[in-house]
Order: sequence, then structure tokens, then C-alpha cells
Amino acid sequence: MNVFKGLGVLVVLAGIAVALTQLPNLDSAFLYLSIGIIAVSLLTYAASIRRSRRDRRLAGDRRRRA
Repeated sequence: MNVFKGLGVLVVLAGIAVALTQLPNLDSAFLYLSIGIIAVSLLTYAASIRRSRRDRRLAGDRRRRA
């Protein structure tokens, strides 16, 4: 599995290198990349909160009753 992970890292790095040489407007590319990273982070955080609340509800929320 580590071989495939290393290969994936190399592919990503090669993709970044090609994109940086081919893109005419790097500022907008970085802007879109930043917006994408922030959006994915917020969605992951919201899903984590929903999962945590669901798990507490299903467990009977013993922490509040004590």
C-alpha cells in the first residue's frame, strides 16, 4: 500500500509542476485552490459535528446526566 501512496504523491507533485508551468494566471488558480480547500474543510467540520451529536444521542448522552 505504501508503494501506491508514494506513487500518488509523485503524481500529485508532477500535476502541480505541470499546472504551474501551463497556467497563464497563477493568482486566480491559487484563489480557486484556496476556496476549494476552505470549502472541503468546512464540510468536513460540519460532518464531524453532526456525527458527534448523532453518536451522543444514540449513546443516551450519559455525559450530561452524570
